[in-house]
Amino acid sequence: MFGIGTWELLVILVLGLIILGPTKFPEVAKSLGKTLISLRKSVEEVKKEVNLDGLKEQIAEEVGMDEIRNSLDVRGEIRAAIEDLDEPEPPPPGETTTKEPPSDGDGNHSG
Repeated sequence: MFGIGTWELLVILVLGLIILGPTKFPEVAKSLGKTLISLRKSVEEVKKEVNLDGLKEQIAEEVGMDEIRNSLDVRGEIRAAIEDLDEPEPPPPGETTTKEPPSDGDGNHSG
């Protein structure tokens, strides 16, 4: 709750009791509690009204986040490079696609 720990809350309550006195303190605490509850309800209503998820999607569409992600897709570039290495390039026109293994001069193939 607001980043306040147990000991900090206890010190605030004791100081409030000392400053306001035992008669005024319960009234102030009650009105403060009501104010906090209404504030929380208002914040939740605003969150529902704004719909942050929809806003994020809309901003992503307008900015073109998908295009940016695709242009920065390093993994995709690596996959494409690996696929290119796995698939040999087609030979230029006019060249044969099969190569004979080197021979040792007697017509015997080494290998």
